[in-house]
Amino acid sequence: MSASYARLAAEHASSPPFTPFVPRSALQPLAIILLVAAFILTFAFSTLGSTSTRRRTTSSGKSTAQQPTSTVGKELVLGGAASVAGGVGLVLAFCAIGANV
Repeated sequence: MSASYARLAAEHASSPPFTPFVPRSALQPLAIILLVAAFILTFAFSTLGSTSTRRRTTSSGKSTAQQPTSTVGKELVLGGAASVAGGVGLVLAFCAIGANV
């Protein structure tokens, strides 16, 4: 046995055991809350009122279509929040059943 292995083995034996940041008993409720939030946010995202695109005429006379900024912002916020909530909720659900991912 080498000296470096013995030193690492001694350090391993003296180190405190791993404690997760989120207790295992909290994983299932957090997963349920986040997955329900993802469902609600996805529903809100899918029912956004469709606004017609605005036509803007440039100085050269060309007509360009622009989507209103508020609608794009809502889509980005709702879609991003639903995606994050669904992703984290799914990972927590897998961890709650013991399949640590």
